[in-house]
Formats: sequence, C-alpha cells, structure tokens
Amino acid sequence: MRKSTLGIVISAELLLAGCGNAEESAEVETTENELQEESSSEISANESKEQEENKLESPYQEIKDYFEAWELPEGGEESSEMANGVTYENGYTFDKTTKALAARTYQVNGSPAEPTEEQKVGVIMGWLADAAAIPAPEDRTTGNAAGQVANPLSRLDQVKELNDIEPLEEWIIETEEILKDFDEIKTEEQRAKVYAEGYERLQKINALIQEQ
Repeated sequence: MRKSTLGIVISAELLLAGCGNAEESAEVETTENELQEESSSEISANESKEQEENKLESPYQEIKDYFEAWELPEGGEESSEMANGVTYENGYTFDKTTKALAARTYQVNGSPAEPTEEQKVGVIMGWLADAAAIPAPEDRTTGNAAGQVANPLSRLDQVKELNDIEPLEEWIIETEEILKDFDEIKTEEQRAKVYAEGYERLQKINALIQEQ
C-alpha cells in the first residue's frame, strides 16, 4: 500500500507541475501575441503618419494620384529611335518610365495625327514637362525681353484642350493667371517675383511626372 500511495502522490505532483508549466506557457504565448499585436499596430501607425506627412497639398496630390493610376495603352512597340520608348501607329512615342509623351512624327501635310483617347493623359504629361523646361529664375533673361513665358503659356493652352481632370484644370487656370501679364510688368523686381512663382509651380507639376 505504501508503494502504491507514494506512486499516486508522485503522479499527482507531476500532474500539478505539468498544469503549472502549461499555464506558464500559455501566459508566455499570450504575452508574445500581445507584444506582436502592439508592434504591428505601432508599425501601421508609423506608416500612416509617414504617408500623411508625405502627402502633397491640393491639387498636386490629386493630380499625382491620377497620373500614377494611368497606364500606357496596349498596342505600342519598342521604339527604334528612342531608348525606353514605346511607339504607336499614329506616330506618338511615350517614355515607358514616366509615361509622358516624348516625341511624335509629323505627317506629309506637316501636322501630327491627333492622339487617341487612350493616349491623352500621356500627351498632357509630356506637354506639362515641356512647359516646365524653362530657365531657372537665376538663369533667365532679365529686363523687358518679351516671350520669356510664351512656351509655358502655349503648352498650358494645349493641355486645356485635352484635359478633363478637374484638379489639373484648377491648377492651369491659377498658373495662367500668374503668368499671362508677365510681358506687361514694368519693374524687374516684380517680373522676377512673378517668374519665380510660375517657375516653382511648373517644377512641382513636372516632379509628379518625373518621379513616377
């Protein structure tokens, strides 16, 4: 009987010890899960905060989202004349990285073909990039020389004909309003100020295209 009773007592003690270990393991596992959840929540919060901090002001963020969502239409072929270019039957060539119009061929009558509906956003991006290709304020022609902002205004006018993106329409109107009377400004100080403001807006819109 003593041997049997002792065996029962030992078995009971082992069982209790086993239960204790199981409870401790469960507690450890629960703690680890909680830590993992807290860590994941913290990472998500940090990512959301970072995204919010990197968000552009309106209307640049809306325009950026639209450009990024647009894709080049199907049917293009690798350009034989331009590295990283894709060319379509109507003679339009787009940069595969930025998706912006890079070149277009002129027909026998001296005019390029009209872009297709599927190509219009890429054409808009190409013209905006060209509008931004003006000298930096410190390098521009000073004095009352006319035509210093003629190319941006001409390109913006072309963009308006194709554009149906409301935030971009808003941006174009505001930019044209800044630059349209540039040639009539009498003082160099005011001309420099207006030019710099227009230049900054054009570079911001161009960055949305180049950084895709």
